[in-house]
Amino acid sequence: MKFVELAKFDSRLEAEAIGHALDQYDIPFLVQSAGVGMFGMGMVGKSPVPVSLCVPDNRLDEVKELLSCFAEPLAEGEEPGDEG
Repeated sequence: MKFVELAKFDSRLEAEAIGHALDQYDIPFLVQSAGVGMFGMGMVGKSPVPVSLCVPDNRLDEVKELLSCFAEPLAEGEEPGDEG
């Protein structure tokens, strides 16, 4: 199964919350970030690096549709937390 990035978040907690919203649809997810462990700043607060939420590539369009009701995707090149 190949996973692709769906979105980036400021914290692991945010990414996990959105990922678990997919549980009821039996859609697996993967949360990745560079250098952020299970405990510490990246888990309970803003991460020093963006946190990626990834989903199976063959379910990407389905996930985008499911999440469109409460989250707008970032524009190309836009980072989480950008004002604009």
